[in-house]
Amino acid sequence: MRLPLRVEEISAAWLTAALRERLPGVTVDACRILDVMPGTSTKVRVGLDYAQAGREVALPATLIVKGGFEEHSASMRPMYRTEMRFYRDVQRAIDLPSPRCWFAGEDETEQSVIILEDLRSRGVRFCDPLKPQTADEVARRLEVMARYHAQTWNSNDFAPGGRFEWISGRHEGWSVVYQQRYLEPSVWQHYMQLPRAAAVSSRLHDGRGPACLCHGDTHLGNLYWDRDGTPGFFDPQVARAPWQFEVTYHLVAALDPDARRRHERDLLRHYLEALRSHGIDAPAAADALEAYRREIVYGLFIFLINETRFQSEAVNTAYAARFGAAALDHGTRDLLGAA
Repeated sequence: MRLPLRVEEISAAWLTAALRERLPGVTVDACRILDVMPGTSTKVRVGLDYAQAGREVALPATLIVKGGFEEHSASMRPMYRTEMRFYRDVQRAIDLPSPRCWFAGEDETEQSVIILEDLRSRGVRFCDPLKPQTADEVARRLEVMARYHAQTWNSNDFAPGGRFEWISGRHEGWSVVYQQRYLEPSVWQHYMQLPRAAAVSSRLHDGRGPACLCHGDTHLGNLYWDRDGTPGFFDPQVARAPWQFEVTYHLVAALDPDARRRHERDLLRHYLEALRSHGIDAPAAADALEAYRREIVYGLFIFLINETRFQSEAVNTAYAARFGAAALDHGTRDLLGAA
């Protein structure tokens, strides 16, 4: 099936063909573009009118069509494909709470498109990058992370021939190519002149163990709380990575620095206990703390170089300040230098 490359190409006929892959016989009589949300990829809220078969299965009146509809989209195709494959190949196998998916596909143009439930219509509470979470909220989300991490902990699923062999490491392939361009001296210097860099100490301006499946981008802008209090995750960039990659990234991004200082060790222990409850031989507390301290550098790097077409400068500054404070508190720069 040819996928739309522009928002204007999202039509009733295309939506009918896409939805029929999982729901044969469904017909979309008409559709309307209700909202266009640009970003790393574009989310398009569409209103739909269905023929009788669609009404009988109670298809929702609004859905989200997400794909590469931006000028920069050609350079982000691997990222879109990773998210598409999460919904197509991973979601039904791994217990990671996420939006219901009605379609996930790609075509010969290397476009990837997904059709998701409209979480707003379900009344979820979206997390806000500018409003840190409480320690209790982070603890509940770490419990969910431990559950889905445990499902693939050091798993043969990542080995050649395994069902998840296609999932790359977080610092391999296209992800490394994307990150390395920001380490060019002139590009790095540009970001060091922005407000986010001023929020980070100048000491930080100079430039692992068993793997499991990670969501890949658990900052607050990709998270929500369902009405029953269940932590939810969207915009996945699934990766094969050690636990500390995901836990550190979320914990530091989600908490106010003062709250993090008071609660981070207890939260790390809480995560390790949750892992053990799922039968995993979790690391010792001291080893886990050491891994956590080193991993802070990843989030600091990401939000120092994150472009404002992906997140606002206010959001990047808030996160850079949180990761910068954590890096100073834990001597991350000196730890890495010693390594």
